[in-house]
Amino acid sequence: MDMIRLQGFVKFSVNLLCVLLAFNVAASGWQKIEVSSTSMTVVDDNGQDRSIKPGCAFSYLPDEMGIPNQPFHFYFREGVKKDKTLIYFNGGGACWNDATCLTSLVAGVRPVYNPTIEAENMPEIVGGIMDLAREDNPTREWNIIFIPYCTGDVHIGSRDMLYSDPLGFVNSGNPVMVQHRGFDNFMAVREWMKQNLDRKSAEKVLIAGSSAGAYGAVLNFSRLQSLYPNRAIVALLVDAAAGVFTQPFVDRVFNSVDGGPWGVRDTLATWIPGIDRVGGYDANTFYQQLVTDLSGHFKRSRFAFYSTAWDGIQAFFLNIMLQTDAGTNNPEGWSNIPPEIWLQWHVRMRDTFDGVAASGNVNYYIGAGVFHAALIDLFKPVPPDGYFYLESSAEGVRLTDWVRRLVTDDRNNELRDLMCLEDCQAPFAAE
Repeated sequence: MDMIRLQGFVKFSVNLLCVLLAFNVAASGWQKIEVSSTSMTVVDDNGQDRSIKPGCAFSYLPDEMGIPNQPFHFYFREGVKKDKTLIYFNGGGACWNDATCLTSLVAGVRPVYNPTIEAENMPEIVGGIMDLAREDNPTREWNIIFIPYCTGDVHIGSRDMLYSDPLGFVNSGNPVMVQHRGFDNFMAVREWMKQNLDRKSAEKVLIAGSSAGAYGAVLNFSRLQSLYPNRAIVALLVDAAAGVFTQPFVDRVFNSVDGGPWGVRDTLATWIPGIDRVGGYDANTFYQQLVTDLSGHFKRSRFAFYSTAWDGIQAFFLNIMLQTDAGTNNPEGWSNIPPEIWLQWHVRMRDTFDGVAASGNVNYYIGAGVFHAALIDLFKPVPPDGYFYLESSAEGVRLTDWVRRLVTDDRNNELRDLMCLEDCQAPFAAE
């Protein structure tokens, strides 16, 4: 690949990467766990051996191509309350075709996925629920596992794919391999957990994720829940992932006979209700059916969903799907979201949340505005206090208090469905 062609991607991360390298992770108690990039064999929940090869999208490229060639790693912080654990899947966009996986690296506002293991992938800089200095952080004293994301596949991929930039910017339009190995990375983390954590004494576990990481948390929930004893209370917190997809996207990624670009036929836990529908998903009902079936299967677990009413990044990705479905491969126009797309995303998000909340163990919090991902602060111009600690736009309830109710299971103060008022700060004026 021509290094010059990658400079469009590199420019978004170089400055931040320099800041990241200045942090001493160990100083705050975080352990950086390195993972071998060689193939390894693990045992899956169905009892079968599985070969995995952890890595990032371009881990195979030499450093001089413009993207630091580093093996996958993750982070662990041992808490004071060792019987409680937060497992967090980081976000960072997604890619599923030639234009999103390659063209977006050098054209448009910024890449639509993050292929690096360092930039925006460190717990000390994301803020929010990872801010361990905040006494009002509900998981501050817990064990925490932070899973970085650098594969463009919402943590469920196990396939190397060749893509060609339709505009010819990257590698002159010749094929370039992208390693969708997010599932392999997750399974490596899971294997470490099996060998290094005292899971038998666990009382409470919170599986959470933001944006792409939230889909990873949903779709990998069963494989984490199975690690803990029946008496442990395992909850799911889904941040900024409402499952509003187009049918061509669902057909390509989830319904393809060959497993699609991410190879999901070989990674999804198809023995679990909801996930067993893979291959026949309808985009309009896919996410609602998935969550409803999962929550019905794991009746003792509580499922919580957060989103703003007009999440700009989720609307942006719906627009990308619609445009690339129609053959528009130039990222320069993807960020121009017309009101009808905003409205389509909003209505479908509301329908999905209302549908899943019909289950007795599922609740939602819909905040006002267009901000994306409340559990972390990377992409929001907020004061130093952080959005996670400021958000109270749904009936005046602080999001931190709502999450605390989720993890404390306070029967005297039940978790409720909450919604912002009136137009919830819609990004366009009603006609």
